[in-house]
Amino acid sequence: MNTSIRSGGFTLVELMVVVAITAIVASIAVPSFNTMIKNNRLTAAVNDLSGALNYARSEAVRRGRAVQVDALSGDLSNGLRVWFDADGDGNFDDDDSEELRLVRLSSSADFDVEGDVDGSTKTDISLSYSARGSVGGGGNQFKLTLCDDRNGDYGKELSLLATGVLRLTSSVTCS
Repeated sequence: MNTSIRSGGFTLVELMVVVAITAIVASIAVPSFNTMIKNNRLTAAVNDLSGALNYARSEAVRRGRAVQVDALSGDLSNGLRVWFDADGDGNFDDDDSEELRLVRLSSSADFDVEGDVDGSTKTDISLSYSARGSVGGGGNQFKLTLCDDRNGDYGKELSLLATGVLRLTSSVTCS
């Protein structure tokens, strides 16, 4: 009786071919995945900013009085504070009675955030929404530009018109 028993495993050559193909596919996919992660982080930060600004506008209209938006610690990268002046002194009071929302940017350490108020670039922005939802505080148009560590057309820009309307521009050139 001549019976041959065949093993159900892989040969070393077959295993090496599979490992080589996996390495090639991974080397192609990883750079695309990093780009996708950076794009998603940038989009999340823009959504944080636009959400804070839209919230401030709606609160001003709902309350029928001015609502302020200020950069935290003088830098937009730290986030925004949305507040209203309950006692009418013109200053933010730290007793939490005036603060409506505190917004920190997602992964803000990875971004450069600059505000452009009628041509002058700065990171300390202070805006005021009126009871009608329009914006005051230094000009007719505000632009908030977000860029990460990439050069090229990867940035995003939020334009805030004096009427309080937000516009998003993608593919802004960053350096």
